[in-house]
Amino acid sequence: MIKARYPRERRQRRRPPFMDAWHPSAHTVPFGIEDKSCSQVLFDLMQSAPKDGMTVRALIHSLGERGLLMACMVFCIPSLLPIPIPGMSMPQGFIIALIGLGVVMNRAPMLPDKLLEYRMHHKNLFMILEKGARLFHRIERLSYPRMLLLTHGKAHAFTGVMVMCGALLLMAPFPIPFSNVLPAYGILFLAFGTLQRDGWLVVAGYAMYLATILYVSLVTFFGAAWVYSLFR
Repeated sequence: MIKARYPRERRQRRRPPFMDAWHPSAHTVPFGIEDKSCSQVLFDLMQSAPKDGMTVRALIHSLGERGLLMACMVFCIPSLLPIPIPGMSMPQGFIIALIGLGVVMNRAPMLPDKLLEYRMHHKNLFMILEKGARLFHRIERLSYPRMLLLTHGKAHAFTGVMVMCGALLLMAPFPIPFSNVLPAYGILFLAFGTLQRDGWLVVAGYAMYLATILYVSLVTFFGAAWVYSLFR
């Protein structure tokens, strides 16, 4: 008598909690969202944002399968607002740094649950999405694929390294006005340029980093010289 053999059930490995926010099955993406522009995605999210705010995990889910760079662009926006949101600089910079590490390693970033459950109030969330939708729309009007050498291959991994450096600049406690704005624009241009395959935007991101270093250095030098002259 021949016994029938049945295929063994494979044990499914349990995903770590931080992967849930980035796994494709966790995304509830409407059909055709991949054809929308980045600004349109933010505008639609702004219209449907819940009144009680949104967690970082829910925001990532709502962005759809836009990848790490889209999330990186959104988390740059709080530093570009006229009035900074209190308590956002550290979680914002930490998230961007981990996203940059994920870009370098070409894998989902290891975001802790405590960070994913950070809740943004509706007012702050609306300001972020509105600012992002308007800014992204302006950039999209000028951006198109060019200088592809800076957006492919090893340049993509180098972009992740530079995003991590920009995140460290965002978290640095510089007591200088606009010290967060320049690196935030640098991160935004790097991510946007890589996503849109626009090498000139990537160059603009590098220029913003250079401007940040020069600005902080000059302000520190002249400030120290002024303090020294007071006690001379």
